[in-house]
Amino acid sequence: MAKRETRKDSLLRLISDLGGEATREQVNANLSKYWELSKEEKEIEEGVGKPLFWHHSASVCQALKDRDGYLENPKRGIWKITEAGKKYLSSMGYKPSLPIHTLPSQITEDLPLCKELRESQRNSENPTIFEEVLVKTFQHLGFSAEHIGGRDEPDVLIEDYKTILDSKTTKEGGITERYINFDAMERYKEKYNAKHIGIVAPGFSEGYIRETAEKKGFVLIEAEAICEILKNHSDYSYEPKQIVKILFESGKHIITPKDIPSSTIEQEKLIKIIAKILSDIESIGKPSFSSRELHIAYSWQKLNYEVDEIEKALKFLSSPPFSVLQKQDDEYYLTSDINSILKKIGLLLHAFKMRGGRI
Repeated sequence: MAKRETRKDSLLRLISDLGGEATREQVNANLSKYWELSKEEKEIEEGVGKPLFWHHSASVCQALKDRDGYLENPKRGIWKITEAGKKYLSSMGYKPSLPIHTLPSQITEDLPLCKELRESQRNSENPTIFEEVLVKTFQHLGFSAEHIGGRDEPDVLIEDYKTILDSKTTKEGGITERYINFDAMERYKEKYNAKHIGIVAPGFSEGYIRETAEKKGFVLIEAEAICEILKNHSDYSYEPKQIVKILFESGKHIITPKDIPSSTIEQEKLIKIIAKILSDIESIGKPSFSSRELHIAYSWQKLNYEVDEIEKALKFLSSPPFSVLQKQDDEYYLTSDINSILKKIGLLLHAFKMRGGRI
């Protein structure tokens, strides 16, 4: 016979569903979904101004802390599940529900241009194909790239950003210094008044090639790093100047996939704040709030979110196409039921993925 879930079990599950840590207010706002409350428990306690179940939930939380060791109380009014509590929930067969702001898994399949780059970089019999794929790639990324090629000419010119790219193919491994005519690269730089010189190849050997590139101010770029840019770009578009900064203005003389930051790097804090606000709206059920009110709450949680950053996130949520919130005076109000809104956002994201996922 399966073990009957007790009120302690249900309360522990509730806190886990709220992310493993919750305020007293969050617990009580959601308690009716987990406990079958009697009529008496819903009545307001005289002289307290709160329903009786507030007192009951506090007693159960205290017991989970003192007797079982399944909860801890890191700050006043905050309950957090301990490792022992997590193990206990796991022993019950409970699996935590996914947070609403879980990001979709990364694209793992090859993008068409990535596939072409990987194949052509190993085609030493016809290196022009690699040059042409590089041109297509940078045009796709928003650059006015031009294929020049030929004797005493660079392979790719990006006039707008005074950038020259030279491509090198090899059947296996990385290229050595003998593959590159550094003197010719110097001439290209002078002829086209180039600010940036990049050499793109499958990889680069250790030693002289790296030292010479650093000495001359050229950048060695692994083709896989370009693929990483393409993958990120398919999720959220880079601005061309961001890509120039990543490839040529980082102070590095060799660029690998590990050197490529997310295309949302400048938006990541905003994304985190938006996700936090949506999660809190769903779990707490509060119909209105101000940026200052949220700032105080998040300060208690030791989250380094400034008032203006929270305000920016609230304005984003108030703007089309989502319009989750509307502002009146200094307060933000939900425009509809939060679950209905989140469902619509989910459908929109699904449609976005179906069209290729590119912004």
